[in-house]
Amino acid sequence: MFTGTILKKFTIIGAAFMMLGACATLPSSGGLSGASGDFARGSALGGSLSGGDRNALSAAVMRAMETGQAQRWAGSRAAGVVTPGEYSLANLKSDPAKRIPLAHKGIELNHAMETELGLYVLTRNSNIRVGPGTDKSKVQILNAGAGVEVVGGVIGENWMLVAHEGRIVGYVFRDLLIKAPGTELDLAGGPHRRPILCRELSQKVSIFSENDEWTGAACQAGSSWRAAPEPVIEIDPDDDDLLGL
Repeated sequence: MFTGTILKKFTIIGAAFMMLGACATLPSSGGLSGASGDFARGSALGGSLSGGDRNALSAAVMRAMETGQAQRWAGSRAAGVVTPGEYSLANLKSDPAKRIPLAHKGIELNHAMETELGLYVLTRNSNIRVGPGTDKSKVQILNAGAGVEVVGGVIGENWMLVAHEGRIVGYVFRDLLIKAPGTELDLAGGPHRRPILCRELSQKVSIFSENDEWTGAACQAGSSWRAAPEPVIEIDPDDDDLLGL
């Protein structure tokens, strides 16, 4: 159900300036600005890892991405385990680092898209497909009246990449969609970008008697993977706890 009421959000000032810098350097169809080869940067023990430790950790991340299974590693001083989680897509929001969970890994991602097109409703039972075309495999059917967020409109094609209940599910034919009630007058349409495949990670590391656990993600960079930057933190102005009041 759509209420048509959208809470305005305020972005933490320091993070906002970081975000502006990221947007300025992010190619419309290129990689994710801020991605790094340092997979330990989210750890309180990251500064204590040796070069050998970091190399072992990076190799474990690559194996975890390839196999989908937890990988143990041991370096010169430290040891740990990398556990891969669910897939997600980045580069589709105003903050390119924000990741949206992906329901089906096989969804085609090699299309430039207009981003942030807003909330829509399906006018009839609709096939959701892995790619923009009736020749593409169906992954599910969404019923008439289902609400979706259009996270990308394929440039030059009559197909939309949509998210349902917080997860990107696939492509739907544009003519099967109408604006959600209460959002008809909302401005929509962001920059043209290509989605970037990411995968969530949980990690553990031990250095002698010290231990740490943290979460993050890795995103594809060509044939390799890079540590994903964290999204800009947004807070609800009505939430006094988050504002520190």
